[in-house]
Amino acid sequence: MSESSSHPARRVAILGAGPIGLEAALAFAEAGFDVEVYERGEVAASLQRWGHITLFSPWSLNTSPRGLAALQAQGGALPDPDAFPTGHAYRDTYLAALASSPRLAGRVHTHTRVLGVGRQGVLKGELIGSASRRERPFRLLLEDAQGTQRIAHADLVLDATGTYEQPNPLGDAGLRAPGEDAAARAGRVVYGNPDVLGAARERFVGQHVALIGDGYSAATSLRALLTLVEQDAATRVTWITRSSEAPYARIPQDVLPQRDLLAALGNAIAAGDHPHGERVTRRPGAAVEAIQLEEGGALTLLLRGEDGAVSEVGGVHRVLACTGFRPDPGLYRELQVHQCYASEGPMKLAAALLAAGGGGGDCLAQTSAGPETLKSPEPDLFILGAKSYGRRSDFLLKLGLQQIEELLTLVAP
Repeated sequence: MSESSSHPARRVAILGAGPIGLEAALAFAEAGFDVEVYERGEVAASLQRWGHITLFSPWSLNTSPRGLAALQAQGGALPDPDAFPTGHAYRDTYLAALASSPRLAGRVHTHTRVLGVGRQGVLKGELIGSASRRERPFRLLLEDAQGTQRIAHADLVLDATGTYEQPNPLGDAGLRAPGEDAAARAGRVVYGNPDVLGAARERFVGQHVALIGDGYSAATSLRALLTLVEQDAATRVTWITRSSEAPYARIPQDVLPQRDLLAALGNAIAAGDHPHGERVTRRPGAAVEAIQLEEGGALTLLLRGEDGAVSEVGGVHRVLACTGFRPDPGLYRELQVHQCYASEGPMKLAAALLAAGGGGGDCLAQTSAGPETLKSPEPDLFILGAKSYGRRSDFLLKLGLQQIEELLTLVAP
């Protein structure tokens, strides 16, 4: 797309310099838009936190032809499309090349926090559902690392901030458990997937660890913790799951071998089919009622079973919370966004995903829901990537790449 001097390029503000944010930035810059990317930390900072983990999906599902061309143009070697990268390799080999692409020179603003987005001269409750809101530019309140604030403007806003920085709490009903905050402040609760066998080893080795969660993130941490159990006789693991059944559905002839290995491991541990005796136990069908921080720093977890009875798990030194993530709608609080009441994703996309089959089956079988589902009541605001799936855990990077291409068909003149 070319722009004449009388028709300046439309300004696009992209929130988040993760995989989808950077891919979108490169795509829109190549299409002739005036692109600015705002990232509150470093490029792909969230990937750095779980960079030790090998992705389920191969390079071919996590890259775009446009991104590979940018990598090659900078002298980088193209990865084996069938190989499975670690998060570190994906960030350092591929995403770093996107961020340093000449097309994005000076346009990726790290350590720049977006505090909020609104429409210039109009409030959230004004011009309800009106396309005329498009005539008012977006107004972004930004803050740099020194705390200095400024205003930026844009004609389009793409929110690709993801969900990783907003972990779900430990308590029942989606609430924080009483005592959870105090235990977290004391360093006794860790969220996500720390490098248990590397940088975070000393926090877990020789400890009684309560692992909470029954998704693939929990199985990933469980595998690492089992290695510590084998290496150190004092290490213990209590695995607490909401489900009382085998937690993982095996997919026949699964094309993602890492996923199938984790499913097999998780089900074996759940069934007690392991050589670690009482040092690795599972508490199925349990919800965390409260966490008590005892003298000396140990924790006691109060668990409520499916029958309503409350029991204790005491002497816990560390809680590892693999409870999933949720979106933060605060960035667009002053905009007219229709959110799903269940997933907190944008409503049109959430409805399309539900109609396509709910949450069952193989996530690889998913296809794009189409460009119309990306639209919001707020003109020219689009939520992309993992955040567009809200609280759902079946988002794939390949779907985010499809969203970018479809979005270009919507906004290109």
